[in-house]
Amino acid sequence: MYSFAMRSLLMPLIDRFTGFNLWREYTNMLHMEHLSIDELKRIQWLKLKEILEHAYVKVPFYRNKFKSNQLTPHDIKNPSDLVYLPPTTKNEIMENFPDGITAEDEDRRNWQYVATAGTTRRVMAIHDERKRNVNWAAGLRDAKLAGNFDLGEKWMQIPPHMCTNICGINDQARVESILSKKLLSLLLSKNFGGLRKYLYQQMYSRREKFYRRLTLPSFSSEGTNISEEDLDNYLNQIRQYRPKMLIALPTYLYTFAKYMMAKQLPPPPVKVLKPIGGSTTAEMVNVIKEGFQCDFFDSYGCSEMGWIACECSEHNGMHLFMDLYYLEICKDNKPVAPGEVGRILVTDLSNRAMPFIRYDIGDVGRWRDGPHNCGRNAPCIEVIGRIQDTLSNSRGKLFSSDDICNFFYQDPSIDNFQLIQKNSLYFDLLLVPKNGSKIDSHSLIRDFQTFFEESCSLNVYIVKSIKPEEGGKFRFVKSKNYSSI
Repeated sequence: MYSFAMRSLLMPLIDRFTGFNLWREYTNMLHMEHLSIDELKRIQWLKLKEILEHAYVKVPFYRNKFKSNQLTPHDIKNPSDLVYLPPTTKNEIMENFPDGITAEDEDRRNWQYVATAGTTRRVMAIHDERKRNVNWAAGLRDAKLAGNFDLGEKWMQIPPHMCTNICGINDQARVESILSKKLLSLLLSKNFGGLRKYLYQQMYSRREKFYRRLTLPSFSSEGTNISEEDLDNYLNQIRQYRPKMLIALPTYLYTFAKYMMAKQLPPPPVKVLKPIGGSTTAEMVNVIKEGFQCDFFDSYGCSEMGWIACECSEHNGMHLFMDLYYLEICKDNKPVAPGEVGRILVTDLSNRAMPFIRYDIGDVGRWRDGPHNCGRNAPCIEVIGRIQDTLSNSRGKLFSSDDICNFFYQDPSIDNFQLIQKNSLYFDLLLVPKNGSKIDSHSLIRDFQTFFEESCSLNVYIVKSIKPEEGGKFRFVKSKNYSSI
């Protein structure tokens, strides 16, 4: 009943009386999912031309970038011409932040600063009011398309601790009553602009209850070595709240699933699982689905931009949100063929305050070819890991973090690991044994040499836990030669 009221009455009324148009954005996005690929490309190209022109006129960094490459937006005759404009790196973003990378002569009163919780480097971004609403709507779109979750149904999340500190999801502070003297003053003075902002702030500060979301704290700094008492506490809270959807760091979901299977515990009553803040390997997904006995839907996004793509029921790649982003997969700044691995470059079509154009997001992936019977026509991508977590042997063969994880997790004696590249062919391997198992280091080294390269060297160290990075996320592979990808 609450979900029906949210969708049919409350959200349309909020749009009408605040002017934020969150629900309109959401319903328009769902309509986009049923358009033909030709119509999607047409809309995407119109938005791409608009953001290129805006960035050239308003943003000093992009204006200089176009000019230094002897280009103007009018030289970009079609999307494939974007390769003439070099990718934008995270270093360039931070070196020019904020004034050089943000739009001039724009109303900055409603700009919001956003910090990423990156595993390798934090990046600051700025979202204007429209971009924030687009992100909210895209989050609802992702939940609906990847899990059939409707606004108003209960959900729970367990993010990395950086998200709790930076992204503003820790809403424990006391919230002012909506029926306050300030509300009366705004009504009596007929200050409708101020009233609109006040209502938005009230809704935002109550979003945990409003969206029926419960946020649990992240694992401690002890990393993967979490006590059985803490695991039972997490699982009991999930059982008591009974969320339809559970969103958590993949390592958390994987840890819960392994524990329930080892202890033969019944799974909590969750219908849909979704990861946040990291990628999952095929082996991890299989364990998570078996432990929780429910479906798992992958999604792709980042704090700088928001939700970029999500899976459908066929679980064969993630459909790109073409009306919001233009995405390229390149190697040496040239588009890769379907199935070939390359760097992911993203152009945000919605953020006018701080445009991201051909942004090297730090991930590697590939296009997934083949038809889908889900009714969605946007192309599918597969994200296979972070660039900084991707290895390359002396023959130039690439090994993603997913490849490395699948290799080590197939060993039943290994609970967790971290592979650290010291130089091209020398590695340190930190291993957490499973339930006191004895690790056969010699066999493991031989198998890894066969898998990666015969001449590589591997030093094995037994540890109690794999520690998270500063942002609360986990890195299981640390590469030194990723810059060659």
